[in-house]
Amino acid sequence: MDSQDDIAVFQAFDAYDFEHDPLFQLGLQSIEYNKEDTKVVEEAKIFYYSHRIAPIDQEKYTAWKLANSSKNVEAQTHSASFAEIVGMITRGETIPGIRQIPDELSSLTPSTSTSVAPRKPWEQQQQQNDDNTQTSK
Repeated sequence: MDSQDDIAVFQAFDAYDFEHDPLFQLGLQSIEYNKEDTKVVEEAKIFYYSHRIAPIDQEKYTAWKLANSSKNVEAQTHSASFAEIVGMITRGETIPGIRQIPDELSSLTPSTSTSVAPRKPWEQQQQQNDDNTQTSK
């Protein structure tokens, strides 16, 4: 039986957004593998997560995932009707399967722009007029 700590790590691992983690994506690009081979990607995710975020036991995780996949299939077969969803929203309940996104901006400092601003139409005309004036002299 897995401990509550293991289960919490497994759930956090399943919820982790590997698709938008630039460091993981960079590492994944450096691996030569068949894009259809999900086992290699799963192993890469476990390796990355174990080294960067929290240790995860691959054998325990695989056993936990198999044990819980049948529960997930049963839960997914019942989809809530529109009325049930509206009722959940009005009662302030969380809707299953919907990711919660915090209502706050990033605390990181914004990056500075490195590109040159494009010229305005009147600036382009002025530049052309200046160029024509210089070439006619």
